[in-house]
Amino acid sequence: MLLKGKLIAESPIYRGNARKTLFTRDGDGKQRLVSLSGEISGTAQALMDAFIGKSRNGKNIGLINALWERLYDSAMPDTLIRRVECKLAKEAYSSNNFFDLRMGIRLNEDRSAAEANANYKMETVFKNSVFDFSMDINDSLIRRGDLLSQLYYVLEEIKAGRFWFGAGKTKGLGRCLLQLSKDIPKPLKHPSIITNANHLTIGIDIDAANPLLVGWNWGKIDPNIPAFAAIEGKILLEGLRGIPAPITKRLNMSIGGPISSPEGWKGKFKQFLPKAILAWLLEQGGKEKTAWVFPSAGMSKLSKGKYPLQKKLLTKVKKMADKQFDTKDAAIEAFNEALGKDAKKAKRALDILVESKSESQALDKETWQQISAPLGFDDAAFEEVSPLLSDEAELLKKIEKLLAPAYTQIMQQIDRQIKLIQSDAWIDMEISIREEHIMIKEMVGDGKISEWDWGEANSPPKGIKSATWKEFMVSHSRVRYKHMKNRTNLAKSIQNDKNVIEFLKDYRNRTRQELSQEILTDFRAGGPGGKIISKKFGKPYDTVFMRMLTWKEADNNEGWEIYIPGSTIKGAFRKRASQILKTLWGEKSPKTRYVLERIFGEQGKRGLLLFSDAYLKDPESPEKTFCSMDGVRMDPSSGKPIEEAKCDYLFAYGNQLIFDMRIDIMDIIEKDEEVLSVLTHLLRDFQDGEIPLGGEKTNGFGWTNANVNKIEFQTAKKSNLLNKWLNLLLPKEMESRGPWQCASIEQDRVADALTPIVPLKADIKATTPPMTRDGYISHRSYGGHCGMLMLEAKMLTPLTIKESGEPSFTQEIKGEAVYGWDFFSMAAPSKNSRGDSKSYAIPAKTLKGMIRHIYTIASDSSITSPNIQSLNDTDALFGWVGHGPNQALMGRLSVDFAYFDNPTLAWFKAPYPYGNWVYDNQTWKDTGGKDNIKPKKLRTGEYFNMRL
Repeated sequence: MLLKGKLIAESPIYRGNARKTLFTRDGDGKQRLVSLSGEISGTAQALMDAFIGKSRNGKNIGLINALWERLYDSAMPDTLIRRVECKLAKEAYSSNNFFDLRMGIRLNEDRSAAEANANYKMETVFKNSVFDFSMDINDSLIRRGDLLSQLYYVLEEIKAGRFWFGAGKTKGLGRCLLQLSKDIPKPLKHPSIITNANHLTIGIDIDAANPLLVGWNWGKIDPNIPAFAAIEGKILLEGLRGIPAPITKRLNMSIGGPISSPEGWKGKFKQFLPKAILAWLLEQGGKEKTAWVFPSAGMSKLSKGKYPLQKKLLTKVKKMADKQFDTKDAAIEAFNEALGKDAKKAKRALDILVESKSESQALDKETWQQISAPLGFDDAAFEEVSPLLSDEAELLKKIEKLLAPAYTQIMQQIDRQIKLIQSDAWIDMEISIREEHIMIKEMVGDGKISEWDWGEANSPPKGIKSATWKEFMVSHSRVRYKHMKNRTNLAKSIQNDKNVIEFLKDYRNRTRQELSQEILTDFRAGGPGGKIISKKFGKPYDTVFMRMLTWKEADNNEGWEIYIPGSTIKGAFRKRASQILKTLWGEKSPKTRYVLERIFGEQGKRGLLLFSDAYLKDPESPEKTFCSMDGVRMDPSSGKPIEEAKCDYLFAYGNQLIFDMRIDIMDIIEKDEEVLSVLTHLLRDFQDGEIPLGGEKTNGFGWTNANVNKIEFQTAKKSNLLNKWLNLLLPKEMESRGPWQCASIEQDRVADALTPIVPLKADIKATTPPMTRDGYISHRSYGGHCGMLMLEAKMLTPLTIKESGEPSFTQEIKGEAVYGWDFFSMAAPSKNSRGDSKSYAIPAKTLKGMIRHIYTIASDSSITSPNIQSLNDTDALFGWVGHGPNQALMGRLSVDFAYFDNPTLAWFKAPYPYGNWVYDNQTWKDTGGKDNIKPKKLRTGEYFNMRL
């Protein structure tokens, strides 16, 4: 029996080992083809997932084998499934057979900041990718006993999306769903499932009612890199949105090579773009036309010969000379109609009917719209362009005229891409390391590095730098020389390094193209005197929301999608659980360790909870759902802003921006009482906004309110523990589905479920704040006084904090732009995307900076902290970032945005460079130097609420 179908990646998938970046390629890796391994085989695959099989040492078994044992507590017969193939469908590949790059960091528990050399990166197959799946089943064996019904319900689990493949299963990766072309017939009798088997799925949505920023670590610009570095024209062309693909292809042939001067290249672009469009239009408009005619040159023959036509008939036939007919039948029909009853007499005339082919110039509207729609041409232009196909010179002039308004935006896109050339210099370092690895491996293949050299990290071979050799030895510490020397292994290893280099270059180019889009560009001042505020002078935001490449079936292409990684959510849950349990039970308590490892797993052992990524309910969320904020760090000694410390964010905000996620839990057992009680408290904390996500948590971001909206549950046997935890009225709320007892809890009933089974009592006395050896207070657990302080403050003097992004009020007077800035609010950067009602607020960074400044004076923290071992009081409380690895500490004070309730706004005078303008009686007036522009302020007596 051969089962065929599609395996759909409900989430991204990574298949590879811990030391590699790339998804494992098939064969020698040169074609960059990928598949999900059917059977465990070979030395490397014994460490990775496969559908069936078993490693020699028995420690790694196929995922279907494991699922079988989980359900039936017995081994699946070895020959029941003879073969499984699962290859990525041809249409799910990108143009260069590379995919998405997922990166992550590990936080140090004491500092709650990134741990040096503990980050990871891996290439993941696109979410929504489709694999061609086939399974060959042993027909002679499947009929024995309950094997058919057992296999049926194993496949039902995969079809329901309760199946994970590859690494990172608890961090949002690997979930698959099977769609078979033809199912196995449903058995009349279902098999017996082990009593401990159960599966629970908790559906959660996360809104951005509070600001949320999960930062994307791309586009970081190194000021030490020259303003312009080498780049190829094809990279800029691929990043231009609005240029149709056939035109880009033509431009690549002429200006796709290396660029020596950006301005010179832009000039060539303006020169070649209209010509490329012209060539394409002529190619599309020039079509061969086929017609059937009675040629006039052949008419003279009809009056001659053995059977000449009579003069009267010949006159009728000549009237049809050179007329064109689409088909031969149409020509004959017209001939018969014209000659009537004399058609038979003139039948000889059909002998001169011939097929004629000619070139015609005609442009259809559908072809024209492939160009006009992306470039924003007027629809009416079609009527002007179509007649010009026969006149290339005039058509070129018309195209140049139509392109003129589009050039501004196109040139802005090019400039933004060029600015981003300075970004992500770490890629160049990684590429340099890989190139050095290739050189070393080639020396191994040539016999220039012997087995005696291998493993001697302090004795580099001739021609290899000491630092390079040490790094290579560390990264290949588990590889034996004879395995590296193997010709096949060595060739594949070198090809892998080459693929990594190409992948990193390609992915960086993709991120630069995405970041150069207008929606991700901030507003900046520029032009004469810096008086024009426009995205034309802007740059990509310093921090934008996390994105990944996903497969978009409708477009038959990959595209960017905003999301929150499952690793981020799991890390936030683990940090909260760890802090609570270490506070209640102690860090060295076996109970603390057991519960944390049971819930979240440990090295080599998966935890109870499988966190998904959080995806937007509406991936095409409008621009207005993302808000911008500017930030700057002040020099405490001078009170002036530090120019190089300026930053701006594009973050999620608003109830309409909702992320969906799920937590899957398998095989809860009766002794999990404390585990489930801890999980209940974590979910309640998540709903109460006590488990922050993402970055800038001490500056008001990430304190989101989640909502548990659905719980789906299936179990093989009634469980008193689960009944108690879910508050179910078994068996009333359960229904039978084959061997499973199932329940679904939604809406209001969810609030009654998930109740703590046992209280979490403190086993140790309250302690003072936990100190590290370096002398600062650790984030590992709680101690001393912890809590939240809510304040209501009153404005005693006028206050103005300039809004972020485009000024809300703009007027042109005497050819000069005059701007009016509204007070800061949680609003989109573009004024056209802002709603009528705004949430006016004081940014958390502003309030935190104010409090920090006062605390610095009060604590006499004027001496700069030299390192993390010698922090002054202010840095120890508010957080600190130094130089070098592991020299960062997250602050212990988090400040929220302070929102105003229906504030009253007025205008006030502002100094140069706003000019000599005053806003009076709903209009701008030039006072000749007596007054200046009046941005908005908050009047005295206004109240705002803030949280510490």
